[in-house]
Amino acid sequence: MKILLCVFGDFVEYHKVQNNLSITCLSLVAALLFLSCSSKVASDIPAELISNKKTPSVEASDFETTFTDSGIVRYFLKTPKLLIFDQEKEPYKEFPDGFYLQQFDENKKILSELSGNYGKNFVREQKWLATGNVVMVNNKGDTLRTEELNYLTQEDKIYTEKFVSIKKGDQFITGTGGFESDTQMSKWTFKKTQGHIYVEEK
Repeated sequence: MKILLCVFGDFVEYHKVQNNLSITCLSLVAALLFLSCSSKVASDIPAELISNKKTPSVEASDFETTFTDSGIVRYFLKTPKLLIFDQEKEPYKEFPDGFYLQQFDENKKILSELSGNYGKNFVREQKWLATGNVVMVNNKGDTLRTEELNYLTQEDKIYTEKFVSIKKGDQFITGTGGFESDTQMSKWTFKKTQGHIYVEEK
């Protein structure tokens, strides 16, 4: 008489096996044992570790670069960490630790500055997404603050559905959503606003 020892996680079972037990039966038991052990191990792993997390094709730290158009520098980007996912169906760059972006005119003068705690750049859409303590400042010093901002570079347009506050000189304006503007904040609209605006009397 032989003894077969089976281990299932924290449980141990003993089975008596006849000497003439076929090799086929032993193989079947071994296969079941392997599958049971594998399932136990998989169930012990946190879900976030076995999820299909995307792997970047390029990763860089303390990254700085400029973007040019027809030989003219249009943007300057600085970020603590850059992840590039150019093999995706919709390629994008990710800035998990935040980013700082400057926009220039043809004379290399700063038109606007944008920063956020997290960001993405969707390559084909030519769109930037900034979230977390987002600040945008134009060349006049007008300052926009929000928690999320979309920036379409080709259209020179910014917009958000989040709360927005704008400091423009001695004026302070806030809106609860539906903000849209050009990047220089010279022409902007709110769906819902409140605040104080001072008008000179003539």
